[in-house]
Amino acid sequence: MRVVRLPGIHHDASCVVASGDSETVIIDPGTSWYQANVVERIESKLENLPKVSKILLTHRHYDTAGASQYLSKHWDASVHIHSDGVGAISGGDLFTTWASRFNSDMPPVAASAFEEGDVFDLGEETIEVIHTPGHTSDSCSFWIENEAILLVGDLIPKRGHISRWDFPTGCLPDLVESIEYLLEMEIEQLVPGHGETIVGAAPVLAELEQQQQVLSEILDNKGVRPDGWPRPHPICNWFTPEPPWAE
Repeated sequence: MRVVRLPGIHHDASCVVASGDSETVIIDPGTSWYQANVVERIESKLENLPKVSKILLTHRHYDTAGASQYLSKHWDASVHIHSDGVGAISGGDLFTTWASRFNSDMPPVAASAFEEGDVFDLGEETIEVIHTPGHTSDSCSFWIENEAILLVGDLIPKRGHISRWDFPTGCLPDLVESIEYLLEMEIEQLVPGHGETIVGAAPVLAELEQQQQVLSEILDNKGVRPDGWPRPHPICNWFTPEPPWAE
């Protein structure tokens, strides 16, 4: 299995290229603003690898999924998202995808539904779907078991930052439960939605424990973020702790 993370351009989520022996999938291609550039960046990583067959989405947001239509047409690749997000992606919904806050449309694209526990076979390697709602109702993580790599989307947007639950379909109790579920896994590499990959079982565990502790305290405080934390921009996917967490 070859897994390559391409840092997002501007507001884009990180885009991940995952290749097995028989298929290549693209995970979270980002906004439609830079879609041509994203294709060029991806194709620079595809030499001697299988063709792109699928686009997998961790959730419905524009900064994650906006380029799906363009990439789908470019590679004649199918698009896949949790069943709770199919309507939003297929219908070009502006509200729950948050595209309206980016002053953009949401290019509609036919999408197939996946569910918790579904597995994509890339040839000798697999990607398993884990439903991890909270940021949105359709938010999912992708587990590459043989490599102990987990791609979490904006469940953990970046190291030391808390996912927002106050977007349409978001839910703080679900977010806490999703983090607690990950604490039971043995993860060697955790790929956030926007930040750099967290490498090593100990750093991953430390990040998850910190996330769980702070989110639980916020839940006990009826969803009010701690005093001193800055108010995020409407399109920012995370809350920024103040003072910053020590690494």
